[in-house]
Amino acid sequence: MDKIIKTCKVCPVGCELIINEDQSEPSGYHVEGNSCNRGKDFGIKEIIEPSRILTGRVLLKNGAMSRLPVKTTGVVPEDKIEECLKIFNSTEAISPIKRGTVIIKDILGLGVDVIAARKA
Repeated sequence: MDKIIKTCKVCPVGCELIINEDQSEPSGYHVEGNSCNRGKDFGIKEIIEPSRILTGRVLLKNGAMSRLPVKTTGVVPEDKIEECLKIFNSTEAISPIKRGTVIIKDILGLGVDVIAARKA
């Protein structure tokens, strides 16, 4: 594995992380460029198990707009993103909805809910 460069997203500093495979490390990876241990943990997790908080829109009935912005309450593994977005696109919510209302409970059994990102 060649070195991988990632920008840390744990805090506003945005350190440039350089991640190398290193079997002498307990995780199997060596991270440089981080200002804190959270950055090191982020870099290793990005290599081992990349995941994202998803945002998207679902169809909205009886609302002032045709689609409602939504987001996940936690991270979704990178290999499940496309499948989650397909579910977003086929889901319909009915207005009125308060911000934070659960729109999809436990999407794909990942233990993550999809909630309304605004009221509608």
